Formats: sequence, structure tokens, C-alpha cells
Amino acid sequence: MPYIAGVIIFIIISNIVNHRKSKVRHRQKIRRLYGQKPKKRDYDFKEIGYHWQVHKKDVPEDEKIDDISWNDLEMDKVYQRINNCRSFIGDQVLYSKLHCLPMDSLYGQGFEKKLSFFAANAKEREELQVLFSHLGKDSQSYHLPKSIEQLDKHKIPSIWLYRALQLGLILSFLPALVLNNSSYMYLTLVVSVINVATYTIGKVKFEANLNLLRNILGIIATGRTLANTKKFTYEKEFEDIGRLVKPFKGISFIMGLFQMKKDAALSGDMLAILSDYLLGVFLLDFTLYHRIIKGLEARRGEFTDLYMGLGEVDMAISVASFRESLPKYCTPSFTRDHVLDLKGIYHPLIDDPVCNTVTMDKSTIITGSNASGKSTFIKAVAINAILAQNINTCMAQEMKIPYAKIITSMAIRDDLMVGESYYIREIKYLKRIIENISEDRLVICLIDEILRGTNTVERLAASSSVLTFLSSKNCIAIVASHDIELTQILSSLYDNYYFTEKMQDKDIIFDYKIRKGVSSSRNAISLLEHIGFPEQIIKDAKRMVKG
Repeated sequence: MPYIAGVIIFIIISNIVNHRKSKVRHRQKIRRLYGQKPKKRDYDFKEIGYHWQVHKKDVPEDEKIDDISWNDLEMDKVYQRINNCRSFIGDQVLYSKLHCLPMDSLYGQGFEKKLSFFAANAKEREELQVLFSHLGKDSQSYHLPKSIEQLDKHKIPSIWLYRALQLGLILSFLPALVLNNSSYMYLTLVVSVINVATYTIGKVKFEANLNLLRNILGIIATGRTLANTKKFTYEKEFEDIGRLVKPFKGISFIMGLFQMKKDAALSGDMLAILSDYLLGVFLLDFTLYHRIIKGLEARRGEFTDLYMGLGEVDMAISVASFRESLPKYCTPSFTRDHVLDLKGIYHPLIDDPVCNTVTMDKSTIITGSNASGKSTFIKAVAINAILAQNINTCMAQEMKIPYAKIITSMAIRDDLMVGESYYIREIKYLKRIIENISEDRLVICLIDEILRGTNTVERLAASSSVLTFLSSKNCIAIVASHDIELTQILSSLYDNYYFTEKMQDKDIIFDYKIRKGVSSSRNAISLLEHIGFPEQIIKDAKRMVKG
């Protein structure tokens, strides 16, 4: 017996020591990663996007970025560059917020206050990151927004059976107590074995349901902890999470038990896992789950608000880290004037970016040779205009812009599955821009190589007509084009900027700097020559150009 007791004590002490070491390593990792460019990891954007898919119906159309613009701008990659969230709710709320374009300064001012708070309070920031890490990023967790919308599908059928087994366990004690005969405890043992077996089978059968319950309780528990002003100063500063978690005060007694069981399963602590099954004899997981799901049906809206509120805290820490990782950034200044004043702007996905300064007070055509930087620049403008409005952060030295809807027509592809040619798809993209223009909100549209899917004569006629129409509406159009003729046709309506290159030792050098005016360079044939096309092709091409 002393030997067995010694082994048990050794296991307990080892678990305590290892748990403390793990916590220290985790905190060190959080501290090390803050302000660093996030490491690449596999993202399941379908799962991450479940929150947005459920809640985008509540967002006004004028405040959404549509899927075409999102894909044109490679916003999934921008999301990955920003994301340093520690929990699945942070992942999802950040993804949803990046899809939105608020129409006034109230959101930006409140969010900026949180960013400043976390930038200045490193210790509390790290403690909160540890707290959010407990929620984790298990694949099933990302389904929670859909599950909350469909609670009826997540009720456990035949709940009466589990209640009957609970009652049977209680009644099994009566013979031994009434007759004062301990031999009747065998009846209790038999019922306990039946209940543990039922718990084990049910735990597998209803694993997704129990994970849903643990995630719900984990979110509520996180909210209660974050709202604890004795532990965190956050609630004293913002007074938002306490209000959101208050409706769930009645089920606080359940949280400790379920959180302990979840942590035990994740840690692999054998004693804790054993206690899970000892408690499983009472089948509380199933009956309490049923009770909570019924209660949650009546408070679905409040839970959604709590989910969003906590996600915004995790997201704010992530954005603060993103800012710290940038070579430079600024907060935007918003103006009522239809002017884009961009100083030192750059693209967030380029490691060694070239910054550009430009002021656009009306629609603009940007010309330039192939690979000179036109497309990257207009994407940088669009992405910065988006991030200015939804995370109050710009990759620039200074940026003044109006609140506006951002819509693009860039990365167009033939769609063979639906039988659409490049040109058909392109004009549909342009029509959608026109349909989004209204007097209620300025539209900034960004178009890369307008109508390149058709012949030159009709392209110039149609393009100039479309761009003339856009310039007359509540819209700023920024168009990248090879068609110098467009700059001449639209000289009274559009400003002109260009990118260029220079030849040096038979090499083409791009400086990626924007200039006022119209490009006069051509480099399509030079690029063929530069990458080693046969000399005969180069000669023939040059001869045809000379005419």
C-alpha cells in the first residue's frame, strides 16, 4: 500500500509541475509572437466564414464587401496577415468585421480606444490572450454560429431516458438506507455501471452536442472572467462585457464543472479523466445540456451579442499586434469631401514595399507598361480604404479618405462551368458596379484593364462611355489601363497618373513609383526579349510596330 500511495503522489506532483511548466511556456510564446508577422498555417475559410454567413443578413448592403471584390483583393491573404487571434471566436469575428464597411466614426473611435488600451497594457493583454487560448480553435468550435441558429437540431432526443436513469440511481440507495443493510449497495453498483456505460455510449453518440455545450459554457465563462474587475481592468475601462454576460448569470454554477472536464480532456490528466467518468454516473452532461439549450433558445440574441463582444476583444489584440508588425502605419482621417489624400501608401502583403503619395480629388486613369505596378497600386488603395473603415488602420504615413463602399472589377476569369466568356463575365462585373451606385453613399470603384475582352475599337467606345457615366455619379473610379487613347477621350473628366520603367544593361528596371501624367512607354516586346524569346520573334514584332 505505501508503494501504491507513493506512485499516486508522484503522479499528482508530476502533473502539477508539468502543468505549471506548460503555462509558463504558453505565456512565453504569446509574448514572443506579439508584434510578429503571423506564421503560415492551414486555414479552413469555410469554417472560419460560418459566423459571417450566418450574420451577414443583419448587415446593410451598403456596408458589405461583396465576394467578387473580396477575391479580387485577395482579402483571405490580408486576413491571414492580420490574424493573431487566440480563439475561434476571434478568428470568426475578425473575418466578419473585415467584410464590413461601417458608415460613421462611432465604431472606429470605440475600436481605436481598445487598440490603444492593449498597446499600453502588455501584462493584461497577455493575460487576456491566455484566457482566450482556453477557448481554443478546435474544428468543431467554428460550427457554433450555425448551431446557435439551428438549436432545434441539437436537442438530445429521448431525454426522458437519462432522467429515468438518474432517478434510478437515487432510488437504488433507498433499500440500503431504509433497511440499514449495506449489502443492498450492490444494487447501487449495478445501476452505476449501467449509467457509466450509458454515459460512455452517449458521450460518443452526442459528442458534437456536448462540444456545443462546452463551447457555449466556455464563452459564458470567458465573459464572466473578463468582466471580473478584480482580475482585469478592461471592464472598468469599457463596461461592455459585463452587460453582455449578465443575462447568463443563472447558469454560472454549471460552468466550473464543464470547464474543468474540458480542460481535463485536453490536458490528458489521468486523474481528471477518471473523475469525468465518476461524475458521468450521474448523467449530468445530458440533462444539463438539454436544460441549457432550452434556455438558450430564449436568449439567442443575447448570446450572439456576447459572442461578438468577446470576439472583438480578441480581434482588437490581434490588430494591435498587426500594427506593431508593420514597418509603418497610421490611423485614417475621414473627410466629407470626395478626396483621397494618400501619403506613403503601400500594400500590406509585400515584404519590402515601395510607398507612394498621391491625391485624387476626382476619378483617375492610371497608365503604364506591363509589370510596372498599376494593379498592385490600385489594390493597395482599395485594401487601405477597407482597413481604414473596419480596423481603423492604414498602411501609410498619412491617409485622408471619405467613408465609402469599395467595389472592384479585377481578377476576371472565363467560367467554363456556366458557359460564360471573359467578356460576358467582365460586363456583368461592371454592371454590378453601376447597380451599387447610389446617392446615399459614395462608391470607390477600382477597375483593372476595363473591357480588355473585346476588340480595340469597341473597347474604347464602350469603356469611355462607362467611365463617363461613372464620373457623373456619386462615385470615384480608379482605373488601370494600357489604353492611352482613354486618357485623351476622358481628359476633361479624369485625372491621369502613370508608372514607368527604364532599360539598364539590357535589363528592365521598375521603381514602382506613381507619377502625374500619362505613360509613354511600351515594354511588351522588351519583356519578350528579356526572358529569352527567339530573336526572330523579337525582330518580327519590332518590324510590325514600326509599320
